[in-house]
Amino acid sequence: MQLKSKYMTKYFQTIFTQREQFFADTKHVPAWRRPQSDKWSLGETLYHLLLMMKLFRRVSSWYIPLVYPFANITKHNSYATETYNIYEEYQLVKKKAMPAPSILIPPKGLENKWMLSVLNMQLETETKKLIHQVVHIDDCIAGHIRYPDPIAKYPNLIQSIHLLAIHEQHHFDLVKKYERL
Repeated sequence: MQLKSKYMTKYFQTIFTQREQFFADTKHVPAWRRPQSDKWSLGETLYHLLLMMKLFRRVSSWYIPLVYPFANITKHNSYATETYNIYEEYQLVKKKAMPAPSILIPPKGLENKWMLSVLNMQLETETKKLIHQVVHIDDCIAGHIRYPDPIAKYPNLIQSIHLLAIHEQHHFDLVKKYERL
């Protein structure tokens, strides 16, 4: 992975490392069995992560070119290179899990349409497509491409990639918790 951004490189490597460990840890977990009636199965969790990656990539495909010129103007200003776990913070403040937007909720009947291996491959493909979109953006520009997400406190592109890694690890931890791994 030869991105211009050392920070995005770091966070994409984190994503791939986390996934590798998670897939090793869950290889014996039934893909479509829910651990509790109100908790997603392993397959549903991966589908949610696929939807998230796909949504972020699609939004970025038009958003980055739109704001790139403005980010270029401010590229000499300072910028943040990491973020924090907004899911953990939400849980602490609201005393409940952050609800997923309806467009990121896995539909019913996935077990009849998806094999887990294909789902994993699709998640990898979407991630690589996102990498391809941002490969040419250096840190001083990426640090000034800010997304209009008030819940995450308007993260820049670097922070958004970090947040994708945090989001995935959050769900990996939940699966492990509910599956008692």
